[in-house]
Amino acid sequence: MELETFVTWKTNQAVEPADEHFDIRHEFEYGLTDRLQLALYFANWQIENSSAGGRNTDFKSVAAEVIYNLSDPGTAPFGSAIYGEVKGAEDFIEIEAKFLLQKNRGAWSFVYNVGGEVEWEDDEQDPQAELMQSAGALYQISPSWSLGAEILHEIAMPDAKSVGDSGVYLGPNVAWRSREFGITLAGLWQATSLADAPDFQLRTIFSIDF
Repeated sequence: MELETFVTWKTNQAVEPADEHFDIRHEFEYGLTDRLQLALYFANWQIENSSAGGRNTDFKSVAAEVIYNLSDPGTAPFGSAIYGEVKGAEDFIEIEAKFLLQKNRGAWSFVYNVGGEVEWEDDEQDPQAELMQSAGALYQISPSWSLGAEILHEIAMPDAKSVGDSGVYLGPNVAWRSREFGITLAGLWQATSLADAPDFQLRTIFSIDF
């Protein structure tokens, strides 16, 4: 069992220097078997500071997640898993699916994820979608410390059919973990020029194992 809290700070200094967002998610994970992991995001909410509207705090959604391991990266040439998540609130529902790959080589770990999501809103007849792929490398400096880097590519599909804007983000991450506690810091800078997307985001993940 593990309890995780995600805090993601997003800002777009190029468009609105005074605006910033904090996305906060609380997740409870449970390993049902060696292959099957279930999770519940029981409180997703957002704090928004804007020059026009001041500070607003809003509840966003709840979500359920399932991950099924197809192969173990410690024993197979590649570790692989399938990921599914259903997220929703009163005014929308979203379904996300991903295929996860991992390769371990000594102190190094390499990962690649590919997938997408579809969202339906009450006031919209047509769904919106997004495709994504990400890759990362992680080096285990010591049993407690690791250092890595990642790149994220997202492609918007405004009506779930046509291809829209494409954004690329990249940045470093560092993690510390003891036997029961862990902290991860990951920063992502936008490498493209999308005006309606954050130019920088910093995510902090706090975890407690039971």
